[in-house]
Amino acid sequence: MLGSTYRRAIRYRNAAAFVLAAMIVLAGYKSYAVWQKVSFYGKAAAEQAAGRDIEAEDWYSRAQGISSFDYKENEIDAALAALRPVTELKRLMTSLSSDLSQTAGGSQDFGRLIQAFATYQAKKSEISTQDENAKQKFAELSAAYKLDEQFTAALAQARQVLMKSLQEAMSAQTFDNDETITYLLQLPASAYKDEKTKKKELNALFQKYDTARMDYWFKEKPFNEVIQEGVRLRQFYTERSLEAAWVLPKLEIYIQSALTKLLNAGDIETFITHAKLYQGTKEIAGASSKVNTFIQTSIRKQTARAEQLASSGKFQEAADLYKKLGEYRDTSKEIRELELKWMTSSPELILNKAVENAKFTHTAGGKGLWGAEYAAAGLTESGKLVFVRLMSDQSLARTEADIGEGLSVTNIRIADELGMNKLPVVQVESESRTRKARYTVYEQTKGSQLQILLDVEADGYTVASPGVLRVNNPSGEGAGREVLYRYGKGKYSLDASSLTDHTEEPEEPADGSSQPGDSQDGSQGSSDGSVEVPAPAPDSAGAYQDIDASELSRQQPGTAVRLSVQISQVRSGTALAEYEGYFIRLTGKFTWKPGKAVTVTGKYKGKSEVSLGDKRYPAYTVEVSGMQP
Repeated sequence: MLGSTYRRAIRYRNAAAFVLAAMIVLAGYKSYAVWQKVSFYGKAAAEQAAGRDIEAEDWYSRAQGISSFDYKENEIDAALAALRPVTELKRLMTSLSSDLSQTAGGSQDFGRLIQAFATYQAKKSEISTQDENAKQKFAELSAAYKLDEQFTAALAQARQVLMKSLQEAMSAQTFDNDETITYLLQLPASAYKDEKTKKKELNALFQKYDTARMDYWFKEKPFNEVIQEGVRLRQFYTERSLEAAWVLPKLEIYIQSALTKLLNAGDIETFITHAKLYQGTKEIAGASSKVNTFIQTSIRKQTARAEQLASSGKFQEAADLYKKLGEYRDTSKEIRELELKWMTSSPELILNKAVENAKFTHTAGGKGLWGAEYAAAGLTESGKLVFVRLMSDQSLARTEADIGEGLSVTNIRIADELGMNKLPVVQVESESRTRKARYTVYEQTKGSQLQILLDVEADGYTVASPGVLRVNNPSGEGAGREVLYRYGKGKYSLDASSLTDHTEEPEEPADGSSQPGDSQDGSQGSSDGSVEVPAPAPDSAGAYQDIDASELSRQQPGTAVRLSVQISQVRSGTALAEYEGYFIRLTGKFTWKPGKAVTVTGKYKGKSEVSLGDKRYPAYTVEVSGMQP
């Protein structure tokens, strides 16, 4: 029990010793803190008295930070309140001075310089709204640090370095200096003397620089990249509130020049690609720009050129051009009209479109026949007669039939004057061993079949009146005479009554001359489908196309036509009819009377010229076979 009491006493002693030690340490710490706070306060007061405000503020702040006991707390708070605005200014001035010293040391940190000047100006503006004491203190500190002088020198030096950099870039043709331009724009007007001088100097410098770099683009970059660069450049200046009025005119001159070169080279596809690219770039393409006007005018000229090609019969070239122009605007209507005109310009074209892989030995055609835009007939190598009609909806109606073997065909023609039912009629002319020719006339029935209207070997025939033919020296019955064939029961047959006034005469040979009283000579026609064998009488219905004088120039040579004209003058057996700046020249064995209005039928021969005084005028010649008042 004694040992237990002893151990307890030892523990009590140790605890008391620990508590005593802790109290001694705490008392020592507090004594040190008191000494330190008193020391800090003393140093702060000394620094403040010496005018070293920043150092004084630092010692006062450190003294204030010791809060374990109070010591001159009111004095410390008052000193800090008085010192803080000044110390803030001093720190600012020190920082700005440091920035200036670094930018002046060759680092060329223009962004830091510009930011420092902006901070300085903002603080100056802020102080200008405060009391006189603050203004005076700011002025004293600014003068002490010589900030105005330092900024003036630094900004002037920056301006010189940046401008020189742009000049050197132009010489070296390195045009990646947008940051330099930005810095020049950000420099204050005071670096240039004033705002007016700044604007004048920078506009002149930037225009020179941009001209050099755009010339470089035009020479080294493709068209689309030049457009992209132009857009970027315009946006660059817009973002920096600079008009840069020299950029767009320079770009437009280049763009129009590039488009003109493409047109002169005949590269319509690339012209249209570039034109669309330009017009789709709204940042540089205005609706009223000269380039846009040039593009629209050029497209109209190319469209007119396509029309001229079509008018002169160069249909493939016209079609190719319309197709190219279709990449810029809708030319589907023009292409459809061209295809119609193309197909109706020659019977071979419409026949080949209707019958693939067929070769036609003879063809004929005409406009406005049998309710169609154009009708054509053709004979294939295999002896198949084909009728094709191009309807108003541009569909093709086709009828065909074999004409049999043993015919040596020399010509076919549209023989609409022989039809009595307003149905398609074509004549096949072939060789005859005993006569001038064999005439076989086919009519397309309403059931789209072909039936023979006339099949006769003779030295020619004429239409006496609708449904009546005068046939010269037919083989067989009526040989050696001119007899009549009349239409009846779907075909032409010999009118026996026309034999009663004549005695039988021997047949004339195939190459004999025409008999007395013949109205035609029975000469054979050509294979171009024109009506030549025999020529219809002036009063016949004929296979002629009734046209206006203005339509004559659009006909194919060899086309049989009927038109009304007024004869203006007669010369050397021909008559001239004037029409809207050109002449229609009439030939034939007729008595022409100036000033007389007549309706003529005949074959269009083509374009020529007539001379009146010292001038020459275009003329379109018609070989007249019939004339009526």
